[in-house]
Amino acid sequence: MVKNKKYNKGILVRTCKRCKKIIDERSLYDYCPECFRKIEEIFDKIEEYLKEYPGATAFEIEQETGVPYHIINNFVREGRLIEIPNEYLNFECKRCGCLLLSAHHKYCPSCRREIEKELESTKKQLRKSLNHENAKMHIKHGEGRRK
Repeated sequence: MVKNKKYNKGILVRTCKRCKKIIDERSLYDYCPECFRKIEEIFDKIEEYLKEYPGATAFEIEQETGVPYHIINNFVREGRLIEIPNEYLNFECKRCGCLLLSAHHKYCPSCRREIEKELESTKKQLRKSLNHENAKMHIKHGEGRRK
């Protein structure tokens, strides 16, 4: 007997695996339409990340997308994602030295955020120092002067 099938007033009905709402017996999916949409949005997020970084580990996907590891594992169990042995193990962050478990990035997520903040701050300082509103004009003497 399938887990999400129950009897309600003597009639066999199916329930959503996620929220337990009653769904149509003939439904192709084990989820109600709302839950199915949410699950597809999460899967699309993972799929987009894997297009950019093929071969990423479940740990890396969790760190970069915010999708919890157990949800990624559910997609593996359902056959929607395939785990392959990862030969890229034990890479260290070039800044803090923490374990990355990925060959795609040189820095861990927190160091990357810090580096991005530092870059933005430096850009602002450069823009300020290159602001030409306070520049003074002078006549250039020597070559190139018209007579």
